[in-house]
Amino acid sequence: MESTTESTKSEVTSRSASRLRGFDSGAREIDEAPVRVVGELPPWLRGTLLLNGPALWELPGGSLRHWFDGYGMWHAVHLADGGARYRSRFARSESYERSVQAGRPAFGEFGTANPAGFLTRLRAPQITDNPAVVMSRWGERWISVTETPYATRFDPRTLATVGRVALAQPGEAMHLMSAHGTTLADGSYLNVAIELGPRCTLKPFRLAPGSRAPEILARIRTPKAGYTHGTALAPGWLIFWETALRAQALAFRFGARSYADNFRWEPQSGSAIHAISLEDGSVRTWCIPPMMCFHATQAFTDGENLVLDLAVYDDGIVFDDLMLEHRRRGAAMRAMPEHRRYRLRRGRSDAEPEPLPGRGLELQQVNPGRWGRSEASVCWAAGFGPAGQFNDRTLRIDLERGDVLTWQRPDAVQLEPQMLARPGSNVEDDGVLLVPTLADGDATTIVAVVDAATMELRAELHLPQVVPFGFHAAFDG
Repeated sequence: MESTTESTKSEVTSRSASRLRGFDSGAREIDEAPVRVVGELPPWLRGTLLLNGPALWELPGGSLRHWFDGYGMWHAVHLADGGARYRSRFARSESYERSVQAGRPAFGEFGTANPAGFLTRLRAPQITDNPAVVMSRWGERWISVTETPYATRFDPRTLATVGRVALAQPGEAMHLMSAHGTTLADGSYLNVAIELGPRCTLKPFRLAPGSRAPEILARIRTPKAGYTHGTALAPGWLIFWETALRAQALAFRFGARSYADNFRWEPQSGSAIHAISLEDGSVRTWCIPPMMCFHATQAFTDGENLVLDLAVYDDGIVFDDLMLEHRRRGAAMRAMPEHRRYRLRRGRSDAEPEPLPGRGLELQQVNPGRWGRSEASVCWAAGFGPAGQFNDRTLRIDLERGDVLTWQRPDAVQLEPQMLARPGSNVEDDGVLLVPTLADGDATTIVAVVDAATMELRAELHLPQVVPFGFHAAFDG
């Protein structure tokens, strides 16, 4: 029986108890703290869940404007013997250190203008290294990156910042980089960088374990580079896509606008998908209708053809949807991604999208054993609600039958589901999802442990603080 009064509802959903606290600064560095476990963890679940994302947007002398802008913090949830412990640390990037010391942002970020004066910008590019987006293995090391050509090394156990790797080398300019690289079985890190100029050059590269400099796999020249956020891996191929958001090279080099504001939606230019052979560096390119996309679901080979599954937006309005002012007041998402498949046929120069099940999905995952190796028939994702609710559900999507199962906490934000397969199993959905959540009234962030096949809740990890909403997770098993 419902007995909650209107005043009680108002109190529960006040700012201090709202799920929207996940967009606030205030997370603390914690050395090590116990995690309360509700339910029973699978006995095979051992290792460290790593979370990454922005955690500080306000400084005494100025603030950051976009969700993507906040200074990065790493979080580690160590799982063993049915229990868990938690640790958190800010990434000691140059951007963080200089900004905290100055008491105001020292660099332009994704949605925040560059504060440097014209003469400073004229002397050298002012590029943030705030590693708040993706974590990846590089050999035995771990690195964290944003969308610029720097990689920040960190220790996955202590979360200490180890150092910064500058990927651009003398004579080999790199101004931008995809946030999502991928790691091969031998530990090599693959990604794509962009050199801006009168004609831009896309530079897919391989960084071998222990190497000091990346090996450029190919050079693709284009009048204006399209915004490139992600890569995908198929057997023998690195795949990435250019959106119809086109880089304004002079604005990047000399202007003071934010990273996002230096892209312009130019649908007449269309979009493109590029595939680079890891064997000989040969390039295949397909023109596709104009789109915007952050993340790939998967890539695989279909005989002699390549196939790429993406979550695609019809325009670039999602950048504005994710401005901090909109997210902090809980505005509905206007942009709604569609799940689409591109069949990249050998000998063709174009590819039309085919619909896939799973409208309104983001932050997609497949079984990690399938990524880059074989076609997955199931994926998991964060989902938008039908009225534009931001990430309010977790989806399991059968890509063959079209069935969609949903797991949902009431009045919660649910972030990227990290899929962990049960060791030794060959069943694609035999495992669990680790889903960071924050609901109205929660004291702290709760990481849900959800059965990947049935989408039933198995356990909860109650962390010792509210973890600001981040983007991506990784698992160090």
